[in-house]
Amino acid sequence: MIASTAEEKTNPESSRPSRKSSRWARAIGEEERALGARFFLSKPETNGSGFELGRECSSEGEARVEALKAGATYYSVQEWRPVADFAGRNPELKREAVTRKNTSHAPE
Repeated sequence: MIASTAEEKTNPESSRPSRKSSRWARAIGEEERALGARFFLSKPETNGSGFELGRECSSEGEARVEALKAGATYYSVQEWRPVADFAGRNPELKREAVTRKNTSHAPE
């Protein structure tokens, strides 16, 4: 315990505030867009017996805040398209993320 306290005093980086959290948040946001993740609030009338998507949010952060305000849950949905790859000796079935430009509307 004494050694770790001494290390903290001699380590100049331990006294500086960490800025990694903003980089981490930015990396997560970029990953969400790259994977085509979409975020929906649950409909208020659902009782947990099934999945019913409500209003779509533009980011996971917005979905978290709105779900907290409403006392609801939120869903993260990824949409994929199957792609056949016949380039090698053995055909492969791959996937590609579907990206949408306008995701600010509720599903029909």
